Amino acid sequence: MTSGTSYSFGMSQGAVASPEVQNAPKPMAKGPMGPWAVVVHNDNVNTFDFVIRCLREIARLDSSIAVAKTMEIHHDGASAVAHSHREHAELICERLQSRGLTATCEPA
Repeated sequence: MTSGTSYSFGMSQGAVASPEVQNAPKPMAKGPMGPWAVVVHNDNVNTFDFVIRCLREIARLDSSIAVAKTMEIHHDGASAVAHSHREHAELICERLQSRGLTATCEPA
């Protein structure tokens, strides 16, 4: 059925669609499921290369950040390598521990 009538839904033919505006995600609220930190502690067992590889594979850190965090672990004794909700932080912590790293999961 053609009647020759055209319908316009909000934009004229010459209008250009504006790009979508995306709001930044809200920071996690503190609480039992709020932000938790995975902290890796210094030890005298694991090599720098091994710690860097674990941080890249498990915590998904970029190479330069993994190196910086490893140096922080060495010099300061510990470093928070990930922040997430409790269950995910605990998973990362357990995976790091399974590789032999000394890691804890703490409220941030």
